[in-house]
Amino acid sequence: MLRYTFSICLLGLSSLLFGQDAKPLKKKADWRPYDLKVGFNAIRSGRAWFESDISTHEGQVALALHRYNLVLDYGFEERQRGDSLDYSNSGSYVRFGFDRNFTKNKESGNVLSLGLRYARASFEDRMAFVEDQGFGEQEYILTNDNLSARWLEIALGLRGKIVSNLYMGFTMRWQFARKVEGEGLLKTFDIPGFGKTRRQNSTAFDYYLMWRIPFKK
Repeated sequence: MLRYTFSICLLGLSSLLFGQDAKPLKKKADWRPYDLKVGFNAIRSGRAWFESDISTHEGQVALALHRYNLVLDYGFEERQRGDSLDYSNSGSYVRFGFDRNFTKNKESGNVLSLGLRYARASFEDRMAFVEDQGFGEQEYILTNDNLSARWLEIALGLRGKIVSNLYMGFTMRWQFARKVEGEGLLKTFDIPGFGKTRRQNSTAFDYYLMWRIPFKK
């Protein structure tokens, strides 16, 4: 009787183990790069047409792999300010970081992303003004020749295909944790790539034109 009961239990266990549908194996992530996008910031390049006191350009390179994009921005900026004083600021900046792409069809090249950037700027500025302290007018010139700044960004981005391999889209940035080094008597007004220093945190909106270079597997 015991042998009979054991045989039934063994048969039932075998049916349970081998009768179930096999679960599909999870597909291994493919981390090989599958496209490269190269482009420029249309808003920055277009500002010179509407604002005579600034000249700025920025390029972007984005390498796509799996569900992520590695992003590098490089730009330069020259700015003039002045009513009662003459202020100029010029330099370059770089941003790099990554985005998580939430679109399901990565082969389309479209991007809906959220990411993080580390940014750094190297620049110089100069301010000249005239004061009359009772002995006639005297011109004063203050300069910072070796300024640097760094900050972090959270970036929300969207890129969509327009035609062929041409893509367009925007990036919204929240810039924070700003730090400036190298200031003397003159406190800088602007940071290339960031904006006015009177704000510890800042927001920005940029629009990009990108050309996609897909990689063959």
